[in-house]
Amino acid sequence: MADTMAIRGYYFAMEDELVQQIVAGSTQLGSLNIDKYPGLDIDRTWEAIHYLLCGDISDGPAPLGYVVPLHSDQGIEFGAYGAFCLRAAQVAEALDAIFRLDEAQLRLRYDFRTMAKEEVYPLDPDTVSDDDADAFFAYLLQFFTEIQRFYSQTVAADKGIIFYLF
Repeated sequence: MADTMAIRGYYFAMEDELVQQIVAGSTQLGSLNIDKYPGLDIDRTWEAIHYLLCGDISDGPAPLGYVVPLHSDQGIEFGAYGAFCLRAAQVAEALDAIFRLDEAQLRLRYDFRTMAKEEVYPLDPDTVSDDDADAFFAYLLQFFTEIQRFYSQTVAADKGIIFYLF
């Protein structure tokens, strides 16, 4: 397995019909030039944002579980860590849910100590201190805002999303 400190999350939007074909296996994700689709790199925040929204590292109920989709039932073979698909309707559900969350509400969900203790990526409990809490929240908020923007554009175009780790 690759060095876990280098794992980044990346979204790209594509026609909902193409997402359906990928899920069905009639189109292979690896055969597409993903650079031609609108995308968003969320750096190493993927697991921490998922945890912030769902309270768990890998599972979470819809629609917040769709924001950083990590459910095996959404998974497909791709790259070293796989990819996760969302249909356009799921993206719209997620957008509705995340636009209801403002910075104050996210702060209420944010528990830096627990996240560090649970080793939510990219936190290492041996190297972080409570002084890092505000900076880490700002880091997450920056990417959460970018996700909101990306999901808004994706919904406006009636597209689905592929999310993968690399």
